Amino acid sequence: MSPLGEADPTVEGRRRSWSEDAQVVGLVLLGFATPRLLWGLPWPVLALFAVACVATLRPRFAIAALLLAIAVHSSIARNGLLPSPTRPIESEHVRLIEDPRPGRSGWRALANVDGQTVVITARLPAAGRLRTASVGDELRLSGTLRGSEPQTDWAIGQRVVGQLSVTDIDHVEPAAGIVGAANILRDAIRDGAESVPFDRRVLFTGLVFGDDRGQDVIVADNFRAAGLGHLLAVSGQNVVFVLILASPLLSRLRSAPVRVGVAFAVLAGFGFLTRFEASVTRAIVMAGLALVAHAVGRPSSAPAVLPPAVLGLLLLDPLLAWSLAFQLSVAATLGLIVMAPRLASMMPGPEPLRLATAATLAAQLFVSPLLFRTFGQVSVVAVPANLLAAPAAAGAMMWGLGAGTLAGIGPPGVAMVLHLPTRALLWWIDGVAAWAARLDVGQATPWHLGVLVVGVVLWRVLGARRWFGAVIVAAAVAGPLVTPRQLPTGNHDLVPGVSISRSSLGHDVLIIGPEATGEDLVQAVRQARLGRIDLVIATSGTRTVGVMVALVQQRFDVVDTWAPSGHQVPRARVVEPMSGSVGSLRIEQNSAGEIEVYES
Repeated sequence: MSPLGEADPTVEGRRRSWSEDAQVVGLVLLGFATPRLLWGLPWPVLALFAVACVATLRPRFAIAALLLAIAVHSSIARNGLLPSPTRPIESEHVRLIEDPRPGRSGWRALANVDGQTVVITARLPAAGRLRTASVGDELRLSGTLRGSEPQTDWAIGQRVVGQLSVTDIDHVEPAAGIVGAANILRDAIRDGAESVPFDRRVLFTGLVFGDDRGQDVIVADNFRAAGLGHLLAVSGQNVVFVLILASPLLSRLRSAPVRVGVAFAVLAGFGFLTRFEASVTRAIVMAGLALVAHAVGRPSSAPAVLPPAVLGLLLLDPLLAWSLAFQLSVAATLGLIVMAPRLASMMPGPEPLRLATAATLAAQLFVSPLLFRTFGQVSVVAVPANLLAAPAAAGAMMWGLGAGTLAGIGPPGVAMVLHLPTRALLWWIDGVAAWAARLDVGQATPWHLGVLVVGVVLWRVLGARRWFGAVIVAAAVAGPLVTPRQLPTGNHDLVPGVSISRSSLGHDVLIIGPEATGEDLVQAVRQARLGRIDLVIATSGTRTVGVMVALVQQRFDVVDTWAPSGHQVPRARVVEPMSGSVGSLRIEQNSAGEIEVYES
């Protein structure tokens, strides 16, 4: 039995029915819907209904009572998200609850200020002190705190009720206890990987303990384009790898209570190492429930432990229902439970390949609605890319956690030798992502997903005529592969600060302004499927815009670049006023400094 039961397709030796899986899916969906839909109802009313359900002493009413209890807690939590008072901060102590990471204008992190969660942002020179801090560290800050109501799902899930603009950081007191020990271990593993090139070192720390700070924009975009974005940080599968690493020790423990206790200690330690990221927390709770059930002689699989794990976590923190990472983790697990065994039984070929392909495809199908809602598109090369990269990612994670820890405490020469396998594995993973991202294919849409589901259903129910369903499945898969989306002729605003003009002859002019951000810029240009960019125009000559242009030049085929005088834009020539022609496109700069592009 897997510690999480995630690969177990049977219940007590028999294959599960659709109705059994429907109950699992229904309970999980109710768990997510309840805190989001019922939080606005008066919590005393919800509490009374919950008590009435408990009083019936019936299992279904007990589940209803649990859902109502989640709704009560959600109402209390949401009503408690009041904006932090706007006020100046003078040498006040705050504690970090998130590792600092670079932002568009300095460094940022989440911190606890007077019991409330706020985003703190710092520019130089204060950013230098914030950059070196970690979760649990205590800072003494000065700045301005401005309260705000959480509007986005991310802000609600994180309970963010304000923003603190830091002007000075006087003191940093390192975290103590188990959080401090986790910080020391993270630093040791990171320092031990000094022999790994920086870009791949960040990929390594993301795989091992979820620290993706400093990830190269182009590398990150390659992974998202390839459907490998989940490899940039830890996920629930890492918990399985940790238990596999610990299995030689656990197998030597004769006493079941001792074995379970040590396993819980390993899981807790890994949780602190990874900051109890949402997907890791979900997997840890599932593993804990499975371990307890196994210890008392009642082994459980994923269908048995997923609903209580999800409902229990939502009862403790109902705002997890707004966390995209938690939603994706649960959706992927549902795919492994419901679809992976059935898809594997439908596929030809060797069993290891069938199981791996079915698991990857099932997880991708179940997370696709969330990806469509958030990003609008889904990579069609995700399944082959994951089949190629996932085994190496598993090896890099397990080797990095074991040998990487030894490398962190050993001399540099030993560390370099220990990380030779790490470098090879990361080279392969990075290469797969870069290859898949550059394939000239389109992106899957909700229509493709719908046709694919219809095809699978028809394949299952048509019997002798199942070839008809197979043709529909093949059409849904091949559609975006053979018909990549092309940008139509005209002017298009891609993201804030970025626009593109395409002529009827296929000439492209990309305009980049100071509002652009690297991540959004690279993704938007990639999704436009431009191929060659005839001209890039930087409307400002600042260093920030220069960095944006450099990303485009590095990632895409750029013929020419214009910039204003005194610019800091690489490989650009000064053109003032910015007027000229590219193919049939005419560029004019008006008296207000605005650039107009039209086809002559």
